[in-house]
Amino acid sequence: MGSIFKIFSFTATCLFITACSAPKQKVDSQFAITPPTESEIETTINQQLAITLNAFAPVAGQALANNSVLAAYRARNYSPIWIKDQTINPSIYKLVDILEQSHTHGLNPILYYTNIINEYLAIPQPSTQQLAEMDVIATIALGSYAHDLSNGRYEPQLIDPNWQLDAPSNTWNELLYLDSATDMVNYLGVLAPRSPEYQVLQKWLTYYKDLIQKEKDILVQAGVPLSIGDQGPRVAQLRARLVQLGDIRFSTRRVNEDEFDEKLQEALKRFQHRHHITSDGAAGSKTIQMLNVPLSTRVKQITYNLERWRWLPSELESNRIWVDLTNYTVDLHLNNELTTMKAVIGKPERKTPVFKGLMTYMVTNPTWRVPHRIATENLLPKLQSNPNYLIERGYKVFSSWSVGAKELDSTLIDWNKITPETLNYRFEQNQDKENALGQYKFMFPNRNEIYLHDTPAKHLFKETDRAYSSGCVRLEKPHEFAEAITKNSKRFTEMTESLSNKSNTVVTLPKYLPVYLIYLTVVPNMNGMLEFRHDIYDRDPLMEEAMGYHRFAPSESI
Repeated sequence: MGSIFKIFSFTATCLFITACSAPKQKVDSQFAITPPTESEIETTINQQLAITLNAFAPVAGQALANNSVLAAYRARNYSPIWIKDQTINPSIYKLVDILEQSHTHGLNPILYYTNIINEYLAIPQPSTQQLAEMDVIATIALGSYAHDLSNGRYEPQLIDPNWQLDAPSNTWNELLYLDSATDMVNYLGVLAPRSPEYQVLQKWLTYYKDLIQKEKDILVQAGVPLSIGDQGPRVAQLRARLVQLGDIRFSTRRVNEDEFDEKLQEALKRFQHRHHITSDGAAGSKTIQMLNVPLSTRVKQITYNLERWRWLPSELESNRIWVDLTNYTVDLHLNNELTTMKAVIGKPERKTPVFKGLMTYMVTNPTWRVPHRIATENLLPKLQSNPNYLIERGYKVFSSWSVGAKELDSTLIDWNKITPETLNYRFEQNQDKENALGQYKFMFPNRNEIYLHDTPAKHLFKETDRAYSSGCVRLEKPHEFAEAITKNSKRFTEMTESLSNKSNTVVTLPKYLPVYLIYLTVVPNMNGMLEFRHDIYDRDPLMEEAMGYHRFAPSESI
């Protein structure tokens, strides 16, 4: 495939050859000769619209907004958007400037046809067709950029089927129905995500990009681990790299560049902490490997996560549950209070999906109905080696999944004759502190059958990387979580009584809470520095595949 630049140039040459041959200079927005009438331009827009939209059709999973552009022109009877009273609206130049700065959002200006629009704007005496074409292309660029800022450039499920969040909104296309082109361009400013995290990512993206233009990566030479008291050129490399990455701020204090002192150790610990490495203050092989990750790689990682933020609603509910999968934590935001705890998430072969749900109830002393997949993959092999496994672990087995199915004696079943394909029994584990769900199950009904729950395996919360479950999310402090979501309501009394009675009870929440299960690999920390997290589910390579052309210059092939 040729480069994006070549594709766009070919399109422009075929459809708009006169525009592309014009000199590249801005002209006064008043026409030098008698201009075409708006009626003539409307007729040409009507004739050229379908052709132009087809020429700028989506490719490679990009979610462009051409249908909305078509509908907007129809609604205005094909009258031009950028030309009024025989004058090109100056806001088109502002639009081009904004589109050329789209790289600050991790987007590629080439995708918004800025070169092509500038070619049209440079024509001294444009024809009726050229004006119509320019009007449509500028509107396609406007609509596409508005969509991309609001909803993301790409269809997430075409990249990663485990990313199941719906598009944030369709309100972005309202700008196409505003009264003037000026209003449309000004509206772009409110469409990007409003979260502080997004804005911090943008600043670091700009910083890294500027740094790449000014200087090369400072690499730390491999060798024996470096620690406090060491001296030499490798220590100087370490210090310089930490300065380059922002872990050491510029200071007028004189230091011995070659000496590993306490200040350098503190900076290295900060670096290790934000890269989820053991913060021992020594530069071993893993730390040096992380230090030497190229700035260009960090730029791409930030870009992937800016896109992920655009796949989220631009504004989040003040009361919400935030399951941060790459941080192995659950944050409960409720009534201006924050409750945070560790979590265990799905192992890589049983990924916890990304989606949004609504928590409506909880269950105390739950009975665990074993999902069929876990029964075939986990229970059946254990039963084939130990026929008493169900009795020892407090399970019951039923003849089928239907209501009223008969309970069976598991010791009378020849498990070695059963295959995963023929296993149709239903398994349930009795309510007990030692059952897989512990004392609590927190429900937000969803097609994935994912929920939050207690667990008897408390030792797993001592681990740094906690991807051990079959997909559901285990909570470190389920009782604290249950108290917080039922606080100051009769549901709290209902919950505590059921725990005391050891009864299996469904407790409706006094306030339903949105639940976000989110996967981000670059996140700002409390100090405004970036955390680069382990990509436990290998989702970044999927983003690389979809967005990889960002690393190419316009003249290169992809």
